[in-house]
Amino acid sequence: MVNCIVVDDEPLARQLIESYIQQMPELHLVGSYSTALEVFTALHQHNIDVLFLDIEMPGITGLNFIKSLKKSPKVIFVTAYTEYAVDAFEIEALDYLVKPVSFERFLKAVQKVSFTRVETGKSHPEHAAMLYIFLKVDRRLVKVNLSAIIYIEGSGDYLKVHTTSQTYVTYMTLSKIEALLTAAFIRIHKSLIVNTAYIQFVEGNFIKVNNMDLPIGLTYRETLLKRLS
Repeated sequence: MVNCIVVDDEPLARQLIESYIQQMPELHLVGSYSTALEVFTALHQHNIDVLFLDIEMPGITGLNFIKSLKKSPKVIFVTAYTEYAVDAFEIEALDYLVKPVSFERFLKAVQKVSFTRVETGKSHPEHAAMLYIFLKVDRRLVKVNLSAIIYIEGSGDYLKVHTTSQTYVTYMTLSKIEALLTAAFIRIHKSLIVNTAYIQFVEGNFIKVNNMDLPIGLTYRETLLKRLS
């Protein structure tokens, strides 16, 4: 469970991020505040993993607030301004979301939160179960473990995500899902991404994945062979 706090002086913007968090079962909303100064007590009383933090706020800006902390949780900035991006990443922000924030963009940021928790817990194999993505399938958001994905097939604005248990069809481009995946995945064709854990062998212009022959695109072949070697 990832403990979150939302800080934004705009009620509607704050409510939007709250609603996104409430749709994610692995996220727990600890509190929601209109100014950064209100957060101090919550940070001392709770183990907070991530702050969804506005920048331009009365009293103290989000950037200065983070700089003032001796030990800061991970931060995802949510702001209407693009000009603070460099400053945000200089203090190691996980992500920088520009309002209005779509749910798809929010999901991409949340993946970074999950991956960071896995990396900081390398001595605990059970944390590997936190490596997952959410796919919009019909009217549901379906949680899919990355380790269960065999390969992903793109067709226009739709994807077929083939897993060890079933195939999911979701409205998303191959480029967008590629940005959410870990280094275990590699693109082998303009319409195919495979999980290297399921590669059996490469022969000619085909790759054997889970007893299936998948074509290798000419522009991807050299990168694939270097990666596998």
